[in-house]
Amino acid sequence: MSTPSLKNRLKQGLEQGLRHLAPLTHIVPEKVRHAARDRILQAAGISHGREPRRLPLPYQPGQDPDGINLFGFFKAENGLAQGVKCYARAIEESGIPHCFLNTDFLYWLPQNDTSWDSKLSTTADYAVNIVHINPDQWVEACNAFPLSAFDGRYTIGVWLWELETIPSQWADALKYVNELWAPSTFIAKALRKSVDVPVTVIPYGIETPCKESLTRADFGLPEDAFLVLAMFDSNSYASRKNPFGAIDAFWKAFGPEAEDARLVLKVNNPTRKDLKAIQTRAGGDSRVILVTETLRKPRLNRLISLCDVFVSLHRAEGFGLVMAEAMTLGVPVVATNWSSNTDFMTPDVSCLVDAELIPVGDAYQFGDGTHRWADPDLDQAADYLRRLHDDPEWRKEISKRGQAYIRDHNSVQRTGEMIRKRLEEILR
Repeated sequence: MSTPSLKNRLKQGLEQGLRHLAPLTHIVPEKVRHAARDRILQAAGISHGREPRRLPLPYQPGQDPDGINLFGFFKAENGLAQGVKCYARAIEESGIPHCFLNTDFLYWLPQNDTSWDSKLSTTADYAVNIVHINPDQWVEACNAFPLSAFDGRYTIGVWLWELETIPSQWADALKYVNELWAPSTFIAKALRKSVDVPVTVIPYGIETPCKESLTRADFGLPEDAFLVLAMFDSNSYASRKNPFGAIDAFWKAFGPEAEDARLVLKVNNPTRKDLKAIQTRAGGDSRVILVTETLRKPRLNRLISLCDVFVSLHRAEGFGLVMAEAMTLGVPVVATNWSSNTDFMTPDVSCLVDAELIPVGDAYQFGDGTHRWADPDLDQAADYLRRLHDDPEWRKEISKRGQAYIRDHNSVQRTGEMIRKRLEEILR
């Protein structure tokens, strides 16, 4: 008979092995991979953590010391991971007693960021939980921790969403939370339509560690070109991030004759399907440069800072972290004037592109005919790119204004103060 420790080792080995196969997502569909994993775990007598346990016991004021237990993807490098680390830095800055707990339950999600390892805890010691996990993953994530981590605690969920209405499936997770936090007013508005718990807006505090010693040559980029940078992650749906809009706007701005302009497309977790689609859309234009190397944050931030413009012609954003980071780094941003990025982007500090709201259709995971998202004006985006190229003084002015705005409104210190204030209100 297998002992519990042997089962744990078997589960860990299985998770690690499947994670190594994550790059094969274009060959093996996710549903098939999940089913295969579940059959193996079931045969071994191991719970995969997807079955709900009893509900945590209600919040008991005074049961635990004042402070925060923050749960999230500390060792991953996707959008949710970057978000929880933004909150973590703000909590550290504020001096609030805390524990940081890594959620490692998605076998396909690489866990390669070791920069937080020395700060991670295995126990939740404080009265307030902040769980930076979306509802569709809530049960599996929380089941990785004992019920004692949630019994009698005040639990806050941080939920990110990009459309005007949250999925109806999320309602089941409301029984696990006392309130919700959202990093943007756009998300908060969507949540408040459907939930009966308090919703508090706590924006991310932006910090941009940067490896200053790197040059354009280190990334294989021309030193004397005007560089327009766009980014997307294959795990976040190319249809939503809309890199094709960036390609089209670049062509509209510069045509075939502008030899000094380049479009740099940074693709995270690239799938064969997405790369082929981008290469087809680029049509062999040598001025479109693909960067697919995995870059840690200081190197990625340096890549951003070495470019002249950042462009995001997204159809919807849950926060728009890279846009805020580009502004912090002094890079002017051309972006769709819709969804969460409008919290920190105004016409005075950025180049906002008008958009028509159109049906999502079946291009997204919850496209059911009722959702809308943005269709940005590519001609206007091209006009901005041309002006930024032709008018260095205006480009410099937009950069300075954007930098100052993020410093004043989205600093780590300000976010820490907002978290401290809300914590005091909860524990009062």
